[in-house]
Amino acid sequence: MPAHDAPAPEPPGGILAQLRADHAHVRALFHAFAMLDREQEAERERVVDDLCDALAMHALLEDELFYPVLRAAVDDKLLEDAALEHDSMRELVEQLESLFPDDAYFDVSVAVLADEVERHVAFEENLLFPALARSGADQLALGLRLHARRAELETSLLDQPPAIDGCEPRGLLHGATGRLRERRSRPR
Repeated sequence: MPAHDAPAPEPPGGILAQLRADHAHVRALFHAFAMLDREQEAERERVVDDLCDALAMHALLEDELFYPVLRAAVDDKLLEDAALEHDSMRELVEQLESLFPDDAYFDVSVAVLADEVERHVAFEENLLFPALARSGADQLALGLRLHARRAELETSLLDQPPAIDGCEPRGLLHGATGRLRERRSRPR
C-alpha cells in the first residue's frame, strides 16, 4: 500500500475510537440480553431500553457528524446504503419500543436487530472507518465535536418533563427531534 493511502493512526478520543466504543457497548448489550432467561422480564426490558437508546444516540451522532465528513471521501452510494441501514434499524427500534418482553415477536425483533446491527457495524468498520482515516480528516477534532454533541443530547434528555399525558418518558425515539418515546404505553 503506498504511503499516501495508509490510514492515519486512530487517536484515542477521536471520532473513530468513540464510534468503535459505541459498537462495543451495543454488542455487550446484545450479549447481556442473550444471557438472560425469558423469566427475567424486567431485566430484559431494561437491557432493550438501554439498547434502543444507545442505537438511537449512535445513529443520530453518525448522521450529524460522521457521514457528512465522509461525503468527500467515499462514493455517495455507500452513504445511501448506510442511511438506509439506519432507517431500517430505527424502524426495528420503534417496533421494539412497543413490545413487552413476553410478546411473541419480542425475541425475534431483538434477533433481527442484532443481525442488522452486526452487518452495519462490519460495513462501517471495514469500509467507512478506513475511508475516514485515509481522508486526512482531523479525527481528534471530530471526536471532540461528537463528545460535545453527545453531552448536549444527554443533557437535553435530562431536562425533559417527568410525564406527558400520564405516560412516563423513558428515552430517545429519534434523538434531536425532541420527541420522547412512551415505551410500552399501551395496556397489557
